Amino acid sequence: MKASSFLVLFLLLASATPVAAQKCPAIETSMLDKGFSEVAPWRVVSGGTGECSFMTRSSSVSFGFNHMVTASADGAVTATTEMRQAVAATSLVEPMLSLGEQGFTYQPKKDNGQIDRTSMFFFGHRGRVNVSGYLNLKDPITPAQRDLAANLIAGTLGVATNPKALAKATNCRYLDPNLVRRLLPAGDMTTIVPDPNNCVVSAGGSVITVAVTKDSRGWATAERLLKDGGCTVDTLPNLGKGAGIAHHCSKGNPRAEVLFVTGSRMFRLLYAPAAEPSADDRAALVELARAAARN
Repeated sequence: MKASSFLVLFLLLASATPVAAQKCPAIETSMLDKGFSEVAPWRVVSGGTGECSFMTRSSSVSFGFNHMVTASADGAVTATTEMRQAVAATSLVEPMLSLGEQGFTYQPKKDNGQIDRTSMFFFGHRGRVNVSGYLNLKDPITPAQRDLAANLIAGTLGVATNPKALAKATNCRYLDPNLVRRLLPAGDMTTIVPDPNNCVVSAGGSVITVAVTKDSRGWATAERLLKDGGCTVDTLPNLGKGAGIAHHCSKGNPRAEVLFVTGSRMFRLLYAPAAEPSADDRAALVELARAAARN
């Protein structure tokens, strides 16, 4: 997978609907309150199997991480190396061995070439698992704060050596693996499951995402979203009122997207290959959506 594909994956993940949570399974808020006491108290914004985000009273102060599971340990090392190459030209990059042999931190440069010292990103690996993270503070991040954030993020990588946890981190109940392979026939599979209602699977430069949200008027939302992006929209009456598939969009990357509502749940399934999805690709995506509706 090319480095740009990893950037796309994490942008997709960042746009996923967060799951409200009282607790992060991997990191206690008390650890943040103690380590970053000058901006405490911290609270959990979202939390799941492979993702947590935190915030203080100021929305500009935040911390979080997410996991991406690759097909092999070598794949995770390669992903880290390629991610570093992708950001090197536009960021200040420093090694961070607590995040793995190839782990690093980076701080993007502004247009004027200066570094925003109040913001830092992290990327690392252990076994088959990659981890990305971020820290945003009011004042410039000190070396001690950098190391603390890196250690907290590294502590979440225990999933890499826990077979049960690793299985959970790669299990997306909405995606039928046989149908996924029809759409992603080439390359090693990479999986991100930040929580039970958001999944990202990629291979060979193509990506499938699924997001499930609660919406009492989901069909109206689905109809509105399908009209955005200047796409051709085919209705899918067998998937319910307002259901459809968007394709041949005039804005954004080549993609096909199915939106439909079952009960109080709205489903969004996106397929984004390198080229415009074919009629067969769209048929497979609709079949994948029907399978998702049964879960």
